[in-house]
Amino acid sequence: MDANPYLIDRLLAVQEQTLDAHARLNPSAPDHEQSLSKVVVANFLQPLFSAHRRFTPGRITDAEGVLTEQLDLIVEHGFMPSFPLPDGQSRLVLAEAVALVIEVVDHIGRDDAALREKTSHLRQLRRDIKPAIKYKSAPSERVPMLLVAFNGPTEIEDLAHWWTAIPEQERPDAVCVLSSGCFLGFGMEADGALGLYSVCVTLNHMLTLLNFATPDLATYAGE
Repeated sequence: MDANPYLIDRLLAVQEQTLDAHARLNPSAPDHEQSLSKVVVANFLQPLFSAHRRFTPGRITDAEGVLTEQLDLIVEHGFMPSFPLPDGQSRLVLAEAVALVIEVVDHIGRDDAALREKTSHLRQLRRDIKPAIKYKSAPSERVPMLLVAFNGPTEIEDLAHWWTAIPEQERPDAVCVLSSGCFLGFGMEADGALGLYSVCVTLNHMLTLLNFATPDLATYAGE
C-alpha cells in the first residue's frame, strides 16, 4: 500500500516551512542553540499536536534525586505537574512526566562529545511507571531521547553508520535529519516526508504509553 498522498503533501509543506525558518537564523547569534529548538517547536511540533502538549526547555529530576543539565526540548505528558525554574522560560520536569527528550542541532557530527555526554547523563534517570493498561508495550524505565538535526546524512545507510558507531550508553534512542527526512530508531527507519511522520508516530506512541500509566509521584516526597 502506498503512503497517503494528502499526508505526504502536508508533511512536505511542514518540512519546507521548518527548513526555511532555520535558514533565516543567524548562526553566530549567542542564542543560536536555543533558537534551533524554538524553530522545531513553532514550525513542526506545535502545528501538529494539540495545545495541551507542552514542549519546553528545562531540566529533569527523578525520585532518587538525579538532576540533568539544561535540555533543549522536553515533551511533557501534559497531565502531570512541572515546576517553573528561575529563568522564567524553563521548567523542572519529573521523569515520569516526560514523554520524550528532543535534542536539536544544526548538523550531525559537529559536536558528538556534547551529545554523548547529555545522553549518558539522561540514562542515569530512573522512573517507576506502572501501566494501568498495557498498550503494546509499557513505558520505559529510562527517559527516551530523540536527536533532531537540520542537516546530516542523505541516506539511511550513512545515518546508521554514524548512529551505530556511538557506544550504546551514549547513543540517542532515535535520530532524524530534517533536510533529508532520514529517520532511524525505535524499530523504524524512513526517509523523506515519512521520516518526519516517524517523529510524529514516535511522539504519539510515547504520549499514549503515559496515558495508560499510573506513576506514584508521592515518592518524590520521600514516601
